[in-house]
Amino acid sequence: MIIRVYGDPKPQGSKNANVINGRAYLYESSKYLPAWRETCIMAFRAATLHSDVKQFLGPVAVTMTFFMKPAKSNKRVYPNMAPDVDKLCRSVNDSLEISGLLSNDAQVVTLIAYKIFATEEEQPGVEVEIVSL
Repeated sequence: MIIRVYGDPKPQGSKNANVINGRAYLYESSKYLPAWRETCIMAFRAATLHSDVKQFLGPVAVTMTFFMKPAKSNKRVYPNMAPDVDKLCRSVNDSLEISGLLSNDAQVVTLIAYKIFATEEEQPGVEVEIVSL
């Protein structure tokens, strides 16, 4: 199954903490993560409407290709700057689980990830390929 999600990919993983009444509370440092995650969840749920696959139950291999928005003055070939590709994968993996496409993101036993610049013809986002093993 191949699913394309359009939007500006956001990472998950960096946390901030506040102490209130002597108790620490952790929260995601990216204020844009909830919107990105919801975009992914909706795309994954929509993909199941047009597929025989409603949920992967066993081990899976996942390939993610992140299409990053290039800066206007960009002279780089690869987007070797923040956000980290592993943190981008974390947000998508959790969205796969929340959407119900995976019963648990621990099912991902093989993960290949690419981070490239979107061309003028492409929109930023991520392409996710999931294969049952």
